[in-house]
Amino acid sequence: MSISSLSPGIDPPASARLPGSAGPWAREYVAFNRRLALYGRAGVMSACAVLGVAAMPVNEMAPAAVVAVAVLAWSWIHLRLATTSAMRQRPLLALDLTVMTALCLSQRFTIPEAQTTHAGTWILVSVSFTAVAYQLMQPPLTGILATLWLCCADVVGTALHPHLEWSGVLRSVIWVVVNIALARAVVRLVFSESRAADEAADRAARARQQGEAAEARCAAEREHLAALHDTACATLLIASAPWASMRAETLRAQAARDLVRLRAEQPVAGEVDLAAELLDEIAAHPLRVINTFDVELGTTWRPIAAALRGGLGEALRNVARYAGVDAVRVTAERVDHVIVVTIADSGVGFDPEHIPTQRIGIKRSIRGRMWNVGGRATVESRPGHGTTVRLEWPRG
Repeated sequence: MSISSLSPGIDPPASARLPGSAGPWAREYVAFNRRLALYGRAGVMSACAVLGVAAMPVNEMAPAAVVAVAVLAWSWIHLRLATTSAMRQRPLLALDLTVMTALCLSQRFTIPEAQTTHAGTWILVSVSFTAVAYQLMQPPLTGILATLWLCCADVVGTALHPHLEWSGVLRSVIWVVVNIALARAVVRLVFSESRAADEAADRAARARQQGEAAEARCAAEREHLAALHDTACATLLIASAPWASMRAETLRAQAARDLVRLRAEQPVAGEVDLAAELLDEIAAHPLRVINTFDVELGTTWRPIAAALRGGLGEALRNVARYAGVDAVRVTAERVDHVIVVTIADSGVGFDPEHIPTQRIGIKRSIRGRMWNVGGRATVESRPGHGTTVRLEWPRG
């Protein structure tokens, strides 16, 4: 399940991601935090602005209404800019801090002159929620510094108000700091648990892949033994049987055919031109293939080339049978001594977790074949989004 499928228009920027490698669960948690922060903040600040104006005396309502309208407008403009990536994150944060600072400094006009307590003002509620939102969206240092800036702006705004008592300001600042500390602690805790879930899922996937590869090896061994039984063993039995009436020429011809079949199952040693092997395989399929091969692809061991070619062939057959397209892109390259062959189509795609048990092409002909030579194969696909098969051999 991808983040984009759950939250269209909200793709967590790099600055919003927490440190360390992140799998699907951790990425989804970061995306959830971002949605909660952006939409929650827009709703809370809008409500605060409306209720704040409603609480003002009639003779003080006009300037407060001007500030409230500006806050309402910025709340939804900020949401739009953040969810559509129309502005880079750092400039957007700087602009947001500017607006929030101006809001803090406006307390002389947005809080009734007769009010003396700082706690519970709509400005403080807005600052508190914004500070928590920063902890959900920003890296730790950025979120903490932005919160301290808002606290300082709130203190200055309180000083500009003629009647607000200073005794409550310190308690309010401490309250904001406690809020962000709790928010940051929860973020770290849940993110750590999400990463643990990702690691457990990875371990389960590796165990499942190893089991599939072992099963593929057993199947290959059974197939080879069956081929021996049907070819060489049967021919030798006939040749050694005293009752056999087959002519020597016929036996020699049969033995030659058996040898050809067994050699085809067990490629001989030596190196071959990998690009030529892959191109030969591509030419055998009725597809329009756009291929991009690294000029440094060079040669590789014949068993490795056979595994890569076999995996490529099975992937191309799957495209022709199931993808619903007649074009596919194939790339082959060496990346840090790793041979990588990628087959990508823009067809109908499928869910790799729900492959029928009778469909063994991916398990045996792609993953199992690469596992047998010490490589690996991955298949990424989603219904309606095509399929990408990646074959890797790590000692290229």
